[in-house]
Amino acid sequence: MVEERRNRYVVIGAGAVGVALAAGLDDAGYDVVLVARGATYDAVRTNGLVYSRPSGSRRLDLTVVDGPAAVDLGERDVLVLATKTQDVAATLDAWAWRPVATDAGPLPAASTLPLVTLQNGLETERLAARFFATVVGGVTLVAARHTVPGEVHVANAPRTGQVIVGAATPTPYAAAVARRTAEDLVAAGWLSQAVDDLPRWKAWKLLHNVTNATELFDGTAEQVEALRTAVAAEAREVLAAAGHTFADPDTELTYDRSLAAIGPGSGHQPGRQSTWQSFARGATSEVDYLNGEIVLTARLAGRTAPVNEAVQAVLGASAAAGEAPGTRHVDEVRLPHPIGAPR
Repeated sequence: MVEERRNRYVVIGAGAVGVALAAGLDDAGYDVVLVARGATYDAVRTNGLVYSRPSGSRRLDLTVVDGPAAVDLGERDVLVLATKTQDVAATLDAWAWRPVATDAGPLPAASTLPLVTLQNGLETERLAARFFATVVGGVTLVAARHTVPGEVHVANAPRTGQVIVGAATPTPYAAAVARRTAEDLVAAGWLSQAVDDLPRWKAWKLLHNVTNATELFDGTAEQVEALRTAVAAEAREVLAAAGHTFADPDTELTYDRSLAAIGPGSGHQPGRQSTWQSFARGATSEVDYLNGEIVLTARLAGRTAPVNEAVQAVLGASAAAGEAPGTRHVDEVRLPHPIGAPR
């Protein structure tokens, strides 16, 4: 009997999620190529790639390249898109039409390969399906930090984190890829589950992700918490009015989430999620695809989303100015009523 060949995973994006996924897959014996860029690629080329878990820190021995031209794609490859949402369009354009070699000759292009997308928000899968016939979307839950190029710290233990995957293009093949991806991720030290209703999970995650932006504001704990509550409540109202429903992880996940809890001695600092980290690195902002997704959804329905719109406006200006987290005060979010004031 001929043994089935394992997939090779080409992980595009060497941030916190991309590195953690690549490290786990490599440890489990999968072929992995990690694609970095800019300062991260320069740091890896000079000093290697440092990966820390609660159990310790090590330098990863991974194949790291600087772009699609450095990868000879083959028919067993699965592309994993681990960039931020604001970088997706350019990344898809760079990869979709790359040649793919097969035993029977070249495939038309990389767009025939499966693509796994791991972005927050609701936009990536729609963009990806313009290019790729088989798109599997993922919802990632991991306490990871990437504030220094070439260094990634993951606080979860013993499992690295959680990835919920499902077919974004509704075909039997995409569903099969989602199941296989979940199995491979479990082998790679993650908690993972394939689901049949990906949009519900993406909408559920977005209710959390819109609150990422509140971590960037200066202000009292009470003021920031009031803004957090207002942003999330408005997001739920807008999404529900647009027909979105939300997954319930307490009843729908089949694995034990406590296996990916924050590990002792991890050095994890709450309140510094992916959006905060992007501002800290001086990278581009994902706020337009998180809070901005709520604003877009409301506008297309003839509604308004004043809280999320105000947050997006303040942080859009902050990102354009290259400001660090904490530069803007919560009072700059101009609303009919001050944040935290009685109504």
